[in-house]
Amino acid sequence: MTALYIFLGIIAFFVLILSIRITINGEFFDEFKLTLSWLFIKIKLLPSEKKDKAKKEKTPKEKKVQEPEEQPTPVESEKKENIFKKFYDNQGFDGVIQLVNNAATSLGKMFNSFRKHIVIRELYLWMTVTGGFDAAETALEYGRTCQKVFPALSFICNVLPVKKYDVEINPDFLSNKNKAEFAFSVSVRPIFFINAIFVLVFRLIFKVVVKFLLGIKNKSKNNENKNEGGAL
Repeated sequence: MTALYIFLGIIAFFVLILSIRITINGEFFDEFKLTLSWLFIKIKLLPSEKKDKAKKEKTPKEKKVQEPEEQPTPVESEKKENIFKKFYDNQGFDGVIQLVNNAATSLGKMFNSFRKHIVIRELYLWMTVTGGFDAAETALEYGRTCQKVFPALSFICNVLPVKKYDVEINPDFLSNKNKAEFAFSVSVRPIFFINAIFVLVFRLIFKVVVKFLLGIKNKSKNNENKNEGGAL
């Protein structure tokens, strides 16, 4: 009984730990920065702290005398049969389409179940739009930018839960260079991601991998049955 309590305690501990949100913070002002935070751990992903080291010039090594290559035996030179081509020959175009649809459906279900748990805590965008020193062109460019940015933001807010967001787009009639800056913060609970991955793996195994393997063997079995029938 003690072993059972210890086992349940371990499970409860991992469930608790994996239920704590991972937060990804990103910003672009002078350069793009990306950090990951979880519990008391903070990892700087970009830019990398390792500085690029100058490549050392390598001294040319002495060329080794190439030994004559052995001619491949007839057995080695035979090409292995392509399993994907075999599946296509057995199941045809419809079979391939069905397999692709099963994989796409599985991925879509995983995304739909997982995206509900992705929370955009902050999303800010600042843009300065210009059309050179031409006021009319700047006004047109400003309108085109708003036409693209605001529908994209609306789509994000409809697909994912967004707590705080703001977009500021300003025309600049005295400059000839566009400018964009942004900052965001996204959080997710690892336990939901792991669960979605497990469900996806099981779906792919039963709906894609198993059907693929059966599709390869299908025709070979039919051919064997036909040969046996002809022999009789």
